[in-house]
Amino acid sequence: MNIFVKIKNSIYNPKYYSEVIEKKFSYSFKYLLVFALLFALAFTVFVGVRVVPAISLLYEKAPQIANYFPQELTITIKDGKASTNVAEPYFVKVSQEYKDSEATNPDAVNVDYYVVINTTSKFDLDTFYSYKTMALLTSDSIAYIDKGKVSIYSLSDVKDFTLNRATILQIINKVKPYLYIIYPFIFVGIYIAGYMSVISHIAYLLFGALLIWLVAKIKGLKLGYKKSYILGMQLMTGAIIVTSILSAISPKLKFTFLFSILLVISALINLRKTAAKHVTSTPVA
Repeated sequence: MNIFVKIKNSIYNPKYYSEVIEKKFSYSFKYLLVFALLFALAFTVFVGVRVVPAISLLYEKAPQIANYFPQELTITIKDGKASTNVAEPYFVKVSQEYKDSEATNPDAVNVDYYVVINTTSKFDLDTFYSYKTMALLTSDSIAYIDKGKVSIYSLSDVKDFTLNRATILQIINKVKPYLYIIYPFIFVGIYIAGYMSVISHIAYLLFGALLIWLVAKIKGLKLGYKKSYILGMQLMTGAIIVTSILSAISPKLKFTFLFSILLVISALINLRKTAAKHVTSTPVA
């Protein structure tokens, strides 16, 4: 059977599932492997459409990145301690362009500065919030906002270095020639990530099969846990597609237990009493 027909049937086709119940483990497992390959291909194309222009833009604009770093500022890290050549506290103001581009990002909306440097004092949470900054560099640590929470990273393990506009431009000029070379590695990485995102649901099915088993019991179907697991490898097709589309539209479109709810719905609409004659276990192929 054509894989695209199988995908369609896996989303909805009660008659198809009455046949799948007779199949061995290898049938559904092979389906999942092939579906993962196709899903990964679609995932790579979708992400690639975004990544390629971004890398091209980065290649063109790379030299300008250094201009965002204040010309007069030099930061030195030595023996796990930070120091600067400017009067402190020193403020690096957030551009209006950044605020507009991050209008839906709660971490960026309520801040006025990219970073505040104050190496003359230790970290203090109240002071951090009063600065309205995304990051605060103190004498021995850097604090930053991450998903609404303040995280602190100690400088004790940071190797000695000096950071200013000249060093940033030097790094950019060294890296820029290699930007296009990394394309193949990026796409391979994206493809593997897409493939594994599907295959990883095999572990989820250890729990998901219990939901399918419960649905079958409610509908009067005599399915064992093993058979529920086998069916689950195809029943979760729709859930994988829907949740992936929602994540692609916006990472915020994530709902607790949505995948499990969609799996239960798939089981409810696809499993019919015509399968009641089937046994509770099947030999694994």
